[in-house]
Amino acid sequence: MERIVYIRGKFKGANKEMKEAYFYAKEMMKKYDLEAQYIGVMAEKGWTGDRILTIKRKEKQLLKDLDENIMVKNIGLVTKEMKGKEILYNKSFFLIDKENGIVAFWTNTNIEKINFEKILEEMKKYVEPGIEEICDWESDSSPIVYVSDGESTIKRTGKFQDKITIIYKKVTPLDIPIEV
Repeated sequence: MERIVYIRGKFKGANKEMKEAYFYAKEMMKKYDLEAQYIGVMAEKGWTGDRILTIKRKEKQLLKDLDENIMVKNIGLVTKEMKGKEILYNKSFFLIDKENGIVAFWTNTNIEKINFEKILEEMKKYVEPGIEEICDWESDSSPIVYVSDGESTIKRTGKFQDKITIIYKKVTPLDIPIEV
């Protein structure tokens, strides 16, 4: 089971706020013993988004691009459970998606120790919420589709109906269309 906290709405700001959100995500994940090892980035130049790369090797380039106002569309931070050099599974993921107005975090580790409400409040610094939600996800698939497309994915496929337990959800009308 994974617990998800996310906001979908309108991203506040540009690269400066992306950088702040990135540093917040790194510190928050480290605080809960989920230190991110990898990043995935999509930007207008220099990043393809088709691979995850080690933070150690690529963080400097990301920060430089953000400072030079190269449009960064989204950043994903990933924590993996490793055995030697073998990846066993993903432990957590934090997404900062300026293009789609999404900030999301999910994990399958330390759920009872993590203050998801506090993380949700912090996320509001970066996205004006149309939808804010905390839920438990019990499925073999990634929750990214649910986070980005909402409940329409459940109605469309019928796959996840018994696997989502909503803990908190709030919908606020915005001047942009949001699928619930």
